[in-house]
Amino acid sequence: MSLERLFTRYGYPSDEGRINITAYLRHPDKLTPNDIKGADATAARCIAEMQQALEDLSEYRQALATRYADLSTAPYTLRLELERYPATSYHGVSFEIRIIKRYEDGTTVTELRETYQGKERRAALVRFEALKKQRPGIEVWKDIERRSWER
Repeated sequence: MSLERLFTRYGYPSDEGRINITAYLRHPDKLTPNDIKGADATAARCIAEMQQALEDLSEYRQALATRYADLSTAPYTLRLELERYPATSYHGVSFEIRIIKRYEDGTTVTELRETYQGKERRAALVRFEALKKQRPGIEVWKDIERRSWER
């Protein structure tokens, strides 16, 4: 199977695949009769590698379609989260509201992410409660207590 080869790096399975085909070609007008045989071999090798890459990518697209179909029919749970954390762009805190979809296989997808600056704490709480009310039965997690690093 070509997908296994695509997702193998240094002899070990990898989560990331890479297709990299490089060839250094000289213009045919600049080649001597002695250089033409080597240039033709390089071109033939590149064609074979590109044809294999096309096959690998076609199989990859089929695997993507299968994965999409699996996820679109897989059972999942939703979790509504409200978290206080240090703001990165200014001194202070921010509040982040998230709705996380967790599939049975452990895959997670963030369906909603909203950030409120520290002064918008009340707006974040109101929005959190509104989302909780819109989705009865949703798992809820809230962590908005002051941290030890805060004054």
